[in-house]
Amino acid sequence: MSVETLKFVLCCTLSIYSPGGTATFGPNGHSVEKVSGVPRTIRWFFQRPDLFRYNRIEGFSPGVRAQFRPQSPMGPISVTGTTSLGLANLKPNLKLDFTRKTLYDEITFSGFHELAAIDERAGHFKVGNSITALVAGRDYGDYYRRSGLSLEWSRSSIEQNSLRISVFGEYHRPAKIESDFTIWGLINESPEWRPNIGVDIGWFLGSSLEIASKWGLDPRFPQGQTLVSLEGGAGTAEYARLGLNGSLDIPIVRDMRISLEGGFGLSFGSLPIQRGWYLGGPSTLRGYPPRVLGGARFARIRGEVAQSFFLGDVSLFSDWAWAPYDDRFIEETDDHGALSSVGSGLSVLDQLIHLDASWNLRSFHLSAVRFDAYLDFIPF
Repeated sequence: MSVETLKFVLCCTLSIYSPGGTATFGPNGHSVEKVSGVPRTIRWFFQRPDLFRYNRIEGFSPGVRAQFRPQSPMGPISVTGTTSLGLANLKPNLKLDFTRKTLYDEITFSGFHELAAIDERAGHFKVGNSITALVAGRDYGDYYRRSGLSLEWSRSSIEQNSLRISVFGEYHRPAKIESDFTIWGLINESPEWRPNIGVDIGWFLGSSLEIASKWGLDPRFPQGQTLVSLEGGAGTAEYARLGLNGSLDIPIVRDMRISLEGGFGLSFGSLPIQRGWYLGGPSTLRGYPPRVLGGARFARIRGEVAQSFFLGDVSLFSDWAWAPYDDRFIEETDDHGALSSVGSGLSVLDQLIHLDASWNLRSFHLSAVRFDAYLDFIPF
């Protein structure tokens, strides 16, 4: 059976049938149908990497995504419905987006009832974190459940600058660890997930602003990026928080570069636990487990020297992070104050796959060395 024949059979088997609809197939093999002149696309969990994930809350969570593109008085809009089911907790995730997109602007109105990660930019629902959670029993994310509505406007430019403004109304509640299976657990008879984060239960009404900027397209010259985020909310708790992150890559000699990264965050009011700043793990503080530090304020810096070879990049790095003592977050974190680490890393496939060995400088013994393997990691 040829590949195209197999795609045809699968799409015909899995597609949702609508009388009078005609089915066609795009160049990527996904089912694309027209029903009464309205284009639609239906994709199942094996057809998109974001529709099949694994974490310690849901276990395996397969999903389905259907998108319709009807005409409206405002022009063509995109109606996207996404649903998934955690096989460990049997709790569904539902999201419906109405999007109006132009060349530079995009407006999206969303309704959702879903599992969310406290750090949405870290990619904890992506393939990389799913693989490390399933294989090694290391889930770098922390999660809570939310239900509500949001309205978001975003603008991007060819200069790699972007602006995003959103308003939201959400109800937050805890997410319980339900999965107990990992491949590492087949070898180690007593594997144990690290605890999930606590949650301040209640309604939160607020808005957020993100400004991102990138500069430098030629890798032979310095490149950098910045991200400014501002969020405020009211309801069960009233709070505001501000974060700033930046990075700089500087080539020094042929195939060698220096990378610098830093950030800080602060907050005002009664910050909910799920809106705190948390540090630890590959994205913020290598050599330590996730959420080793946390609170209403933080600061961090990291430096790295990397040499490129034909197999990949080899690096030497050092991380430093600080979060002061805060009794509101003491049950969610392992430490407070300043922590640092040094280590070496290897990245291959254009920095898609990372292997790090890092030594936390809090302990001067061999067991303080931590090994991390991760994929599709984006610092911010």
